[in-house]
Amino acid sequence: MEETKTKITKLCKALRTVCKVVRVLSVVIICFMTVITIAMFFSDKVKQEFTAEFNGSLYEMLEDAAALDALPEKYRAMIAGFMSVITVSVVLIFIRFFENLLTQMINGEQPFTMEVAKKMRKISLPLWVLVVYDPIVATTAFLLARLFACLFEYGAYLQEKADLTTRIQEEMIISFAEITENKSGQTGQHIKRVAEYSRILAGEMGLSDEEIENVRLASTMHDIGKLLIPSAILEKPARLTDEEFAEIKKHSSYGGELLENVEGDIMHLARTIALDHHERYDGKGYPDGKTGEDISIEGRIVAVADVYDALTSKRSYKEAWDEQRAYDEIVKGSGTQFDAAVVEAFKKAYSKIDETRKKYADKNKKCY
Repeated sequence: MEETKTKITKLCKALRTVCKVVRVLSVVIICFMTVITIAMFFSDKVKQEFTAEFNGSLYEMLEDAAALDALPEKYRAMIAGFMSVITVSVVLIFIRFFENLLTQMINGEQPFTMEVAKKMRKISLPLWVLVVYDPIVATTAFLLARLFACLFEYGAYLQEKADLTTRIQEEMIISFAEITENKSGQTGQHIKRVAEYSRILAGEMGLSDEEIENVRLASTMHDIGKLLIPSAILEKPARLTDEEFAEIKKHSSYGGELLENVEGDIMHLARTIALDHHERYDGKGYPDGKTGEDISIEGRIVAVADVYDALTSKRSYKEAWDEQRAYDEIVKGSGTQFDAAVVEAFKKAYSKIDETRKKYADKNKKCY
């Protein structure tokens, strides 16, 4: 979606530049023809030279279209000249309007809207003034304007469907996140904090607004695989045995399996994060032992967010670390456990992360 919007924006900017050039030329033509038209009233010589210069052009056709044989020739020529000015002015108005629509598409969150389609339909009606120049040109211009209106309406319809799909995905994600949280006995706001930390880190890493929002949403499902882990292990009030820890580690793979056939870009990203958020940059992570940039950027971001929150949160088997100790641990893992670039983003944005930690601190002191 973001890539498509970028392409549309580039196309709109190019078309807007063309419109500006044509608009300037139209103004020059209007000024020129206005001066010539006024001059024709006072000078037969100008009338003759202008007619000879533009023989078979818009001037001559419009003069014929006026069909005012009873008037003196200079009056007929003057009327024809003004008709030319009016015709070019109508075109100029349409170009200016189209340029404004392009600007609206470039600056708006959505390139296609029903509002733009309605405006395009309205502007198509005055184009029939071009019939004084040529019925074919008028009809073509009118049909093109209506075609654009239909395209905008269809684009708005597709966007509405895409927005609906996104909302459904968001609702599913929130529901799954709540189920996961309840399943693992997490009465605090671990998922909320990880999502917000991930959003902050994604922004610091230079991801686009849409990518940042997708990471925030998808990260809430990073532990969805814990739905398949026995509660006795998740809620054990002591350190896990090697066998139990091996079972816990399977939650990444379980998450990938649960989300494997779920449709939607955000859900696909959620699956990627579920699989990658326990991978390590040095290849010692799980479930696949990926290394470096083979791990998705989203997985690398959530890895830092998840570990930092785990360190600063109280568990049934440990007390929460103080923020400075947790900060130092993240920095210590740069280039080994974590991507150095993500750790650098963590350091730069730490004030925001610490503020978020305090904002969403657990009110319920129950261990989880």
